[in-house]
Amino acid sequence: MARFIISRIGATLAVLFFASLIAFLLLRVSPGDPARQVLGPQASAQAVASLRSEMGLDKPLPVQYVNYMSDLAHGDVGTSWRTHTQVSAELSNRIPATLELALAAIFLSIFIAIPVGVLSAGRRRWVDRASRAGAVLGLGTPPFWLGLVLILVFFTWLGWAPAPFGRLDGNIPVPPKVTGLLTIDALLHGDLTAFGNAVAHLVLPAITLAVPLAAYLSRIVRRSTVDVYRLDFIRTARAKGAGERRVLFRHALPNALLPVLTLSTLYFGELLAGSLLVEAVFNWPGIGGYVAQSIVAQDFAPVQGAILLGALTYSLLSLTTDVLYGVADPRIRVSHG
Repeated sequence: MARFIISRIGATLAVLFFASLIAFLLLRVSPGDPARQVLGPQASAQAVASLRSEMGLDKPLPVQYVNYMSDLAHGDVGTSWRTHTQVSAELSNRIPATLELALAAIFLSIFIAIPVGVLSAGRRRWVDRASRAGAVLGLGTPPFWLGLVLILVFFTWLGWAPAPFGRLDGNIPVPPKVTGLLTIDALLHGDLTAFGNAVAHLVLPAITLAVPLAAYLSRIVRRSTVDVYRLDFIRTARAKGAGERRVLFRHALPNALLPVLTLSTLYFGELLAGSLLVEAVFNWPGIGGYVAQSIVAQDFAPVQGAILLGALTYSLLSLTTDVLYGVADPRIRVSHG
């Protein structure tokens, strides 16, 4: 078991190394001059050259990368050239907003996917065909476009949703910070007004992120349920006189949901790392909006920090899943040991 865990930790470190290398190279070979972006088009060539030297951009790429990795080894993610603040502090302030949005999207997608998948696994073909068409539509719709459509319909036309700016209306006090999740903090302090407003701001971006995941998971639930229905213990339960409802909820569904929970855990890491466009569309003050602004300004440090954070989160979730599977099934750690 120890060898299995060490091998998984080694794979995680390799993923983080290559993520840092790719982020470093892609940002520095992209067109444009960050120093010129910071100083503006009217700045003199001498001022630009001086700032490039201060940023360390006048050094060869290998030297820049060694300096970058040395700073990371000392826990220094870097300083934003655009805001002149520590990237680690900015990410820490913005993680709760992204985390709250990702959790809402995950729970909403599971809430949709399980009943849709179970119903489509039944004998009614029209339910399966409708869910299959919905899955194709959900997976084929770009999330940022869906977000724009939702804003247009529910905010602009119907006026049901709040303005897509931030996590609370400007006239509502922010509840004292305990977890950083506004919905939880509002409930902890009994502030139902802030809770309702936070939920209202959360609904549309959560739906935007949940739709493609719900479409994917619903097909996984359907496939898993069909496979479990074919197993011997399901036939035994029916032979003993168990009703279909008991067979489904007591025997089939718990086994069918195992791959769904695994995929949801892994996809949670992707939501934390990949909600950039959705956060930008809804002006959500999370990591994605911060990275979008930094990309436009060619601000390297925030983008690199966010990529590393996403890779670390995804790798840790994957590592945890692998270890738990290895504990549950010894054959896995033997075959990968």
